[in-house]
Amino acid sequence: MSDNETLLHQAERLANFRRAALIVNALCYAGWMLGMGMTSGQTDQAHRGLWLLEEAAAFSVWLISLLAILWTIRHARRRRDLGALIDDERTQGLTIRAFQTGYWLLLLPLAALYTLSWFVAIDLRQALLALMALGVAAPSLTYGLFYRN
Repeated sequence: MSDNETLLHQAERLANFRRAALIVNALCYAGWMLGMGMTSGQTDQAHRGLWLLEEAAAFSVWLISLLAILWTIRHARRRRDLGALIDDERTQGLTIRAFQTGYWLLLLPLAALYTLSWFVAIDLRQALLALMALGVAAPSLTYGLFYRN
């Protein structure tokens, strides 16, 4: 195998690892926020322990996936030859679209929640956690799903 083929194979492995870490990170963040919302709300004591366990597990996996994402960023910056293959113009365009998706998926439900609050009593602790989970997880999930597809 030539040096170029080896480099391409390494770049593909790093990109796939980053993609998987981003998807896991987004899903675990949403799970962490869901658990936090359920334990702060009117959850009965019988199910509270299960939600605390789910919250702790999701947070742990989220933290590990965040460290994995930071490692891929550091590794791509240290190895500029890999970084150039992974972070090209198409990837930069996807990054912009991913953050725009997160912005709109936060703004539109927030406007709907505000409008709905005029007519229905809403527990803001749970609603804001759900909105935060959606707004934070959407860019990573969008990026992970559409990266290199």
